[in-house]
Amino acid sequence: MSIISDFIIEHKKHKRRRDTLLLIGAVLAEIFFIYANNGKKSGMEDGWMVLFYNMPIVNSLFLPVVSAALASRLMDFEHKGDMLKCMYTFTTPARLFFTKYLYGTLSIAFLTLLQCAGIHILMPLLKFPTTYDHVYMLYHALVTFLTAMTLFSLQLMLSYFIRNQAAGVSVGIIGSFMGLFSAFLPESPFQKILPWGGFVTSSFVQMQWDRESGETAFVLTGLSLTPILIHIGWIAILCFISALLLKKTGVEEAQRKHTKTASLDVKIHKRPAEFMKLKGSPAWYAFFIVPVIAAIIGTLNYTANIAILTEGWYSLWTQHTLFICYFFMPVIIGIFAGCIWRVEHAGTNMNILLTHERPIKIVLGKFAATCFVTALSIVWIALLYLLSGKLVQVEGSLPVGLPGWLIMGMIGAFAICAFQIFVSLVIRNFVIPIAIAFIGGMAGVGCVAKGRYYATPFSLFDLAMNQRDLSADYAKFGIFSLLLIALFLTFSVMYLGRSDAKSNL
Repeated sequence: MSIISDFIIEHKKHKRRRDTLLLIGAVLAEIFFIYANNGKKSGMEDGWMVLFYNMPIVNSLFLPVVSAALASRLMDFEHKGDMLKCMYTFTTPARLFFTKYLYGTLSIAFLTLLQCAGIHILMPLLKFPTTYDHVYMLYHALVTFLTAMTLFSLQLMLSYFIRNQAAGVSVGIIGSFMGLFSAFLPESPFQKILPWGGFVTSSFVQMQWDRESGETAFVLTGLSLTPILIHIGWIAILCFISALLLKKTGVEEAQRKHTKTASLDVKIHKRPAEFMKLKGSPAWYAFFIVPVIAAIIGTLNYTANIAILTEGWYSLWTQHTLFICYFFMPVIIGIFAGCIWRVEHAGTNMNILLTHERPIKIVLGKFAATCFVTALSIVWIALLYLLSGKLVQVEGSLPVGLPGWLIMGMIGAFAICAFQIFVSLVIRNFVIPIAIAFIGGMAGVGCVAKGRYYATPFSLFDLAMNQRDLSADYAKFGIFSLLLIALFLTFSVMYLGRSDAKSNL
C-alpha cells in the first residue's frame, strides 16, 4: 500500500466525525475573545499590531488543548477494542503513526489558514488599518504552524502510546498554563525553548505601559529566525523519539508483571456506584493540581503588582479567580464529566446499564457525583486562597461577600456540570467535551465583557466567583442557573431515553 492509500483509509475513518468543527470552533472562539476584549480600541492607528500582540497570547491558551483534542480524535478509532492489533496485520506501526501525523499536519495547516483569515476579518470589524507589511502575516503563520506542530507531535506520541487519553489532555492543559504564564516572565533561554511558550516568544510586537500616565503603546521588535529553528528542532526530536518507540511496538499488549489471584468472595460496596467509577481516575489529579497552579500564578501576580492592587484580600481574590474561573474550572468539570461517562461508553456497558436503571436515575446520579466533586474543588480553591494570603501576609480583613461568592459560585458551577454531563453523553470521545469546556470558558469571558452575564453557564460562574455585585440579582441569578440545570438535565434524560445504546463506537 502507498502513502496515498494509507491517507485515504485514514480519511475514511474520520468521515462524518466532523473533526474540522473542532478547528473551526477554536478559531471562532479566538476571534470572538479578541474582538470582545479589544472593542474599546476600535479605530487605533496601530490596531493591526494589537491583533498580532494578542493572537499569540490567545494561541498559548487555546492551541495546546486543541492539539491534545485533535491527537485524541486521531487515535480514538484504534484504541476502541483491539483495533490496533487488527491494523498491524496489514500495515506497520510506523506507517500507521506517520499517516496520522500527515493527517494532523494538514489539519494544523488548515487551522493556521483559518486564523490568518480571522485576523483579516477582525481588522475591518475593529476599524483597524489593513495597510501593513504582509511579511508579518507570513511570519505569524509560519511560527504558529511550527509551534502548533511541535505540540501536535508531542500530543500524538502520547495519544498513540498511552491508551488512557486523560494523560494527553492533562499535558495539554498544563502546557496551556505554562504557555500563558511564560508571557509574563522575563525573557530567558528557558522561555524560548519551552514548546508551549513558542507562540509568545516568537511575537514581533511588544506592549509598553507607562505606569505614571497609564497609557500603552505597541512597538515592533523585528522578526527572528530563532523560534523557527527551535521548533523545527523540537519536531525533529519528537519524530525521532516516536520512530524509536514504534520499533518496539508489537501486536501483543503489555501484560501486568504481577497478577493477583482473584477472590471468589463477592464484595458488595457501600459507596455510590458513580464514585466507584472515579476510583483511581486521573480526574483527581486535576482536582488537586490545577487549583494549586492557579493559586501560585494568582499569588505571584498579586505580589508583583502590589503597588497597583491595593485592596488587600479583595485584590488577591481577583488574581486567584482570574484564571481558575475563566479557563480552568470549566476544564476540571469537563474532565470529571468525561470520566464519569467513560465506563458506559466502553464496549456494551451502556446496554447493560440501561437494562438495570432508568435514564433519569442514571443522569441524576452522574450529575450529583459531578456536582459533589465540583463543590469540593471550590472549597479547595477557597482554602488555597486563605493559605496564600497568610503566606504573603496580606493586610486587612477578608471580603464580607466571600461566603456568598462561594455559594453562588457553586450554583453557577452546577449549571456547567449539567451542560458537561449532556455534552459527554452525546460525544463519546473523552477529549472533545473537555475542549468544548475550555472554549466555553473563553466564550464566558466574552459574554462577561459584553455584559451578557446570563447567556451561558460559564458566564454565570464567572459572574458569581469573580466578585461582581450580586446583591440586587440573587433571585435572577438563581432562576437562570436552575433553568439551565433543568434544561440540560432534561436534554440528557430525553437523549438517553430515546436513543438506542450503541456499542463499540
